[in-house]
Amino acid sequence: MSRIFSLNELGHAGSSRLSRPTRPTRELPDIDLDIDDLTDSDTEDEKDQETQLKDAETSNDYEILKRSLINEEFSPEILMYQDKAIDNLDKLIQEQDAVSKEMLVTHERKQFGMLLFSGTDRIKYIMEKYLLCRRNKIETQVLGILSSPIYKERLSTAELTHAEDYKMLLEDYLKAELKLPNDCLEDSIIKTFEKKPDLSKTVFCRVLKNIVPRDAQDTAIQHEPGDVIMDKYAYMRDALKDNSVELI
Repeated sequence: MSRIFSLNELGHAGSSRLSRPTRPTRELPDIDLDIDDLTDSDTEDEKDQETQLKDAETSNDYEILKRSLINEEFSPEILMYQDKAIDNLDKLIQEQDAVSKEMLVTHERKQFGMLLFSGTDRIKYIMEKYLLCRRNKIETQVLGILSSPIYKERLSTAELTHAEDYKMLLEDYLKAELKLPNDCLEDSIIKTFEKKPDLSKTVFCRVLKNIVPRDAQDTAIQHEPGDVIMDKYAYMRDALKDNSVELI
């Protein structure tokens, strides 16, 4: 007696005798990609790099200004005004003052605000001392500085204005005290009050780059970085200008 098989039964029966090869499947790892997280991470890295770069620039500006202060104190003539370092540090002071004031309001962050204030005060001290040193030198040598185009170019805009105002006050004082006419005051009398820098002054220098001694006949003989030289300022002007030496 014949039997009628269903299609399902035929399929199961055939599969026992002949198995069709199937393509192996590969399980993909479950990776949770959050674009926002990646973006935030990249942003934080960029901020960290910007912060490190800014800190390095700040430290460099501070060292430049500190070194410029020492050079200015020991130099008999007015040196070039460090406008870039002053501007950068002035902006930094304003930013840190605002941040530190906010920290002082919060009790938990008050100590950090005080530390930030102390760091800012250190920068302010160097800036004020540098500007005061230059102002004293300008007032002492005002006539010689204003009569020299080279020295005038070394002043900032504010310093040049102060020098011109100080000269006017000096002239007014001489007019009132000596009772002299303007033409005589300009041509002769006022020049007696002109104080020029003593370029023959002896200074001590620390060598920063290899330089040849001025009295050396052999150019192979050089002062090396770290050497200390004692010589007249006039002989060290060019080396100081190109940062081959620093005054100490």
